[in-house]
Amino acid sequence: MRDAPTALRGFLPPLAVHLLIGLPTAVVVLCARWYLAHGHCDNGDLRRRDLDLCTYDQIESSGFVLFALVTSAAFVALLLVLFDGLGPLRTGRPIRPRLLTLPAILLPYAAYVALGG
Repeated sequence: MRDAPTALRGFLPPLAVHLLIGLPTAVVVLCARWYLAHGHCDNGDLRRRDLDLCTYDQIESSGFVLFALVTSAAFVALLLVLFDGLGPLRTGRPIRPRLLTLPAILLPYAAYVALGG
């Protein structure tokens, strides 16, 4: 039977990697939240008297935010496939520690929200 530090040693590297992958994941979540709230704003709203509750900055930024959302989501997906999918297949190591620490990718975003973001 293994003692606790030895058992945890197998989970620390995947946890650290998932925390690092969580940084671009936080960007994905923030871009998605902004785009859901303001992504409907486009140049057609400039002709409206009330601007459809959009500001000029939101109208100008929606294309950039959509691009950032798509590229950062593709980057996160690529990192997860490389680390959680192909990594264990290539090395022959068990996938269980990587799947158990996978929810850690949301911790940087959760910390941002907890700090008032």
